[in-house]
Amino acid sequence: MRVSNKYFLTLFVLFFIFIAFEAYSKEPVVVSKIRFADIEGGVRVVVDLNDHIKYEYLTLGNPNRFVIDLENVVYDKKFSFPRPKGVINDVRFGSPYDEVSRIVFDLNYSVNVKGVKILKPSSGSKRRLSFDLNVDESRIVSKKNKKSIIEKKDLVVTSKKSKRKITIVIDPGHGGKDPGTSYPGQFNEKDVVLRFSSILKQNLQKNPKYRVFLTREDDSFVPLSQRVDFANTKSADLFISIHADASRNNDVKGFSVYTLSKKGIDRESEKLAKREDSLYLISREHKIRGINLKNAKGLKENYYITSALKESQLRSTKFASILVDKVSERTRLLKRAQRYAGFAVLKSAYFPSILVELGFVTNENDRKNLLSRNWLTRISYTFIDAINEYFN
Repeated sequence: MRVSNKYFLTLFVLFFIFIAFEAYSKEPVVVSKIRFADIEGGVRVVVDLNDHIKYEYLTLGNPNRFVIDLENVVYDKKFSFPRPKGVINDVRFGSPYDEVSRIVFDLNYSVNVKGVKILKPSSGSKRRLSFDLNVDESRIVSKKNKKSIIEKKDLVVTSKKSKRKITIVIDPGHGGKDPGTSYPGQFNEKDVVLRFSSILKQNLQKNPKYRVFLTREDDSFVPLSQRVDFANTKSADLFISIHADASRNNDVKGFSVYTLSKKGIDRESEKLAKREDSLYLISREHKIRGINLKNAKGLKENYYITSALKESQLRSTKFASILVDKVSERTRLLKRAQRYAGFAVLKSAYFPSILVELGFVTNENDRKNLLSRNWLTRISYTFIDAINEYFN
């Protein structure tokens, strides 16, 4: 028996309509509750749901956070976040992408995530998405100090010697064959920023809780990519790039700070996502990782890269705001002193980073300041005040 092409076409159209209807008519999963339960060495996080769900999770450091991403969910009208418990210091949520809800758990300590599972309902329609957060004792207890104790019930560290030093990387801009901007007969930018960076390092490392590195110690040329790579190898907690500005208008003057712009985030995430091993490298080297990727079909490939860049940009902006406030007490600021750009040294997903313009070499008043060791020293103390406030 012959079957016409028209018949097959009709069946195909009906099948396509059915599939499309199924895809677009899927009801969102309802999150009714989040609960915490004590377990040995940590806390269990339980998310109550009314259906199976697509999810991802990751952990972030500096500060420590546990993040759950849920696809296509809504929250019950009676939903409220639970009170902090044990290692969990706070809970908040956002939506980094359409149809993706992000729940962020601020943590007191680094954790290992274990026992991840979705439990089917024993009765009724409730399902439970469960995560066991176990405190990573190796990160907070010194093996050499036998008196170091973690009270597992309350998760209280009794040894102060076990705290990790905070790593600051200071990046004197330009150098070697690249003099930066100059003022004839007086100085090159590369020399001024190295002088200030050295002063800042000397004063900052007086505090024993910091370890401080410069991307260059002398008049040598360091490519931009190597500056960020250097900070990565040192496990930087903060990256500060030092520069001086110039303008055709000699009246323009003042201190300013740059952080990564929104366009910079988008461009960088797209570039990184094109690298075949970009997700692997982030997962292996920086512990920004997802699980059950088969459950996340339809999410963008560069999701984690963009998320990490956004997290880093938020922390960068926070530090920049503190720094501008502190510096304003000692010197003049440029109009809109807190600015945004796509500078290469700001494009790190792993630590907050800022680029500072100390002043304008083309302005007489700023130029005098930049040539004054006393002024550079005074400004270095405002940086230290800002760093202390940021990490406290």
